[in-house]
Amino acid sequence: MFYYFIIFNIIFSFGVQSFSLPHNANEISNANSGIANSNNININCASINNIKNSVSFSSIAWYQGVKGNNIDYKWGKKNHHYFNLYNLSADNIDLRDLIPNDNPNGLFDIHHISLSYGFGKQFSDQFNIGIKTNFNYNQLYIDESYGYHLNLGLSYLYNQFLSFGMTIQQIGIEKYNNKLNSYPLLAGMGSTLNFNQINTVINTDIIFQEELNNPISLNFSLKSSVSSFSLIAGYHLNQDKKEFSCGFSFKYRKIQFDYGIGFHNNLGAPTIFSFKYHI
Repeated sequence: MFYYFIIFNIIFSFGVQSFSLPHNANEISNANSGIANSNNININCASINNIKNSVSFSSIAWYQGVKGNNIDYKWGKKNHHYFNLYNLSADNIDLRDLIPNDNPNGLFDIHHISLSYGFGKQFSDQFNIGIKTNFNYNQLYIDESYGYHLNLGLSYLYNQFLSFGMTIQQIGIEKYNNKLNSYPLLAGMGSTLNFNQINTVINTDIIFQEELNNPISLNFSLKSSVSSFSLIAGYHLNQDKKEFSCGFSFKYRKIQFDYGIGFHNNLGAPTIFSFKYHI
């Protein structure tokens, strides 16, 4: 049970932890990077403009047996829209004292549900802006919280080789124990290098998470493609957490399959499998 409280303290302390909860295989395989110019809406909602109209489904096996699902729907041409439904849960977890014993004191459940809508628009083929609203609900044992927050994003395509981006997230409030709390600020900026001749993209991000003891993190990722197949690798670096991740993507006509896995020394290896259909 100790591990579950560690895991869901990330969510439950102040709600969502957008940078820490990848929603699909692409996000986990590239260490949730790509603020400047990627298809990662979770890290920068301005990326809504980069995604073709599609519907996708993801199956999530998170740390220590916590499981979930994610549904994305993207539509629009000049004005880009995005809908997301995301959940994580674990049921019938043993509740035990600090002293080990064969019989648990009881059972408890943990749940996290979020519903998001995003809007994006592109200006002069160089500037992308995005805004995403999020409602979420958390339940851990007998404790519950729910809240609302806003994410803002901007990206600038300097040329075909270099892009920049920035994001501010979790502007909102959460109700917990009959008290309203402001979400801790999450912010980041990054750059993307696009080597078109060798079909390789490199993302580098620096992220500030207000609630962490060591709030500064670095995320790196590399994506290399050959025809319809792509290999992806990422690395998250923080003084308190270092995690390597990797995965692949395969597209055939309008159908796309993605797989991603992260590696944590103590908590295990979360995996996500995603299926996407391009409309």
